[in-house]
Amino acid sequence: MTEDILVDPKRPHFLIEAVIEWKAGNAVYYATVMVLLIVALAGLFIRHDIFRARWAFIAVALALLPVLCEWIIGIRFPWLMKFLLTLALLMHMAGGIFLFYFTLYPVYDKVCHLVAAMAIVFLVFISILVLGGLTGRNFSRAAVVACVFISVMLLGLAWEYAEFRLDIRSGSTYFVNPYDSVFDMIFNFIATAYLAANFNEYLKQESLLALYRKWIHWEGVES
Repeated sequence: MTEDILVDPKRPHFLIEAVIEWKAGNAVYYATVMVLLIVALAGLFIRHDIFRARWAFIAVALALLPVLCEWIIGIRFPWLMKFLLTLALLMHMAGGIFLFYFTLYPVYDKVCHLVAAMAIVFLVFISILVLGGLTGRNFSRAAVVACVFISVMLLGLAWEYAEFRLDIRSGSTYFVNPYDSVFDMIFNFIATAYLAANFNEYLKQESLLALYRKWIHWEGVES
């Protein structure tokens, strides 16, 4: 109760705080998982695309991994991280099964890169929060922001290179051309830089360990 009353009026308010505290967040996450499952079933029974449907069912399993982790060890992750990861998987699977990557190119592809980059930024940031909280290490703001930014950009480059190598080996068309890859990385950069800048400002107000206590919860443990 005291924490609710003693609020610093000079402290800036961040949109991300209101979003993460939204009570219906987990319901939105589970609804997104259900839509992903429907896309997988549609790929199998309507589109008869067994190859992509198989990967869509794997995506459903990946989307549920945070919940499995929560159930096994009692940790509670922010719903926004789970939602963004699931949304990125949903858009990727729907883009292949319903051919949005081709019929809505290049807009759909670039939006997918924005969402995927945001999802990975949150995943890396939450991973650092958990690591810091469990070890008691209050990593510096600069180190956290640099780790988030560099990790996501390197993953983006690895993704583009993997598409290039896959096209060479299998004759697929995932790697459209070098210009497309450059624009993919630009959209990755926009999403990563925007969230990294927000986390940078946030960590000026809250220490990493304070943020860990606020965003990460354990079953049966009071925050």
